[in-house]
Amino acid sequence: MKRNWYAAAILAFLAIFLLGCQSYVHKTSQSLQSEVRQAYAQTLKLDYQGARKTLSKAQSHAKQASSILCFVVRRTALERVNETMSVLSGYANPDNQADLAVEVARACTQIEQMEKSFLGVF
Repeated sequence: MKRNWYAAAILAFLAIFLLGCQSYVHKTSQSLQSEVRQAYAQTLKLDYQGARKTLSKAQSHAKQASSILCFVVRRTALERVNETMSVLSGYANPDNQADLAVEVARACTQIEQMEKSFLGVF
């Protein structure tokens, strides 16, 4: 009978742990998307320096989150997000406005796919 209680306790712990992981992945992806969209809005207001700062902040946030996300999301999805985030700041200038729009859309899509890859594991 004790074994059943231990098994139930382990299952409850795992369920709580997975909910915490899902919450972390969701919050991280929402904040990354918010930062990227904020940077794009700054370029529309012709604040290219502020956009570069916001994009570099988003890039460092993505790298920092990668150390934890690598345990819960697919590696390929995480690598795609990091690759895209690393080139975004280069597009924050007046000559690449259309390219930045495409790259921002691509980054947001990849961030969504990263979040879905967590749910797809289960």
